[in-house]
Amino acid sequence: MKINDSDKSSVLEIDHLVSSISGNEKNKISGVFLDESLLEFYSVNEEISIPPIPVSELDYSAGAAITGSLVSVIPEYLHGHMLLEKRKPSSEQHSLHFVKPIPGKLVDFVHILRFDFKLTGGHGTIAGKGDNRTFPGYMTDRIRYKSRLVPVIKGSNPILIDSFRLKSQLEVDTDGKRFTSVFFDEFSTTEISIDFSVKSGNDIYSIPPKIYQFISYDYFTACMNMPDPSASKLKAGSELFEPLFFYLYFQYRERHHEIEEKQLGVWDDYLELTESGVVQKPLLQERLRDFFSSYTLYRDDDMMLKGLRQIVINE
Repeated sequence: MKINDSDKSSVLEIDHLVSSISGNEKNKISGVFLDESLLEFYSVNEEISIPPIPVSELDYSAGAAITGSLVSVIPEYLHGHMLLEKRKPSSEQHSLHFVKPIPGKLVDFVHILRFDFKLTGGHGTIAGKGDNRTFPGYMTDRIRYKSRLVPVIKGSNPILIDSFRLKSQLEVDTDGKRFTSVFFDEFSTTEISIDFSVKSGNDIYSIPPKIYQFISYDYFTACMNMPDPSASKLKAGSELFEPLFFYLYFQYRERHHEIEEKQLGVWDDYLELTESGVVQKPLLQERLRDFFSSYTLYRDDDMMLKGLRQIVINE
């Protein structure tokens, strides 16, 4: 995305809006949901206005107006984040991306919130006319998002999202068939994510991985999905995900030029080195099971008719 002078001013406005969040403000949402395609969205208490967006790409002047609405409805989740000017992935041209660095022991993490505002059918109300160059503005009570904890190289610039990568290709078993999937192959992302869940231990997850994957493949690596990325949840999630990530990491490759298995001793309580490789200790499984148990899936008859599921968050 090319940044012109107008956009530069809007970028500063966006960063000011987000950095002005006090940390004591509360979200104004009715819940976290999955739509009929199992994509996540926040349901907000009152509809927000999405201005007309260029068909080619969401510019940051419109992005500043949208950010004002986001700050008003999900301040807890945006607190401590900053705008990622160069979207990653760049293909999400009608999105706003926000990142927050989180330190770890052997790797660091970048939490990325990606909000998608491309006009789609099925919900919302058109608030004006569009044309060949511009999508019409609309009102909506849904904010489509992705929330990922991405493991990155220790000390790297969070804006680069320099992920700690797994293999460039991976063999995955699915439905009795074996596939060799090249990373970032869109067809294989769900299969790879489910494989992560199987290898980490299906019984630690409170929601079936075929419906929602807490550990998913993105940025060439294993990431943790965070439905409610408050500061406290991100801290707790990253502290548990780091040993789980390295357990998964050494399921797929034998070594890394910077990280050796012996360094995993920083998690003596969680991981064990055996002749057959790295294994999880019961305490890690117990802590992970407890963490994920705060999320449950709910669906009543009305939601079933609408094709919706709710991820209920139990504090």
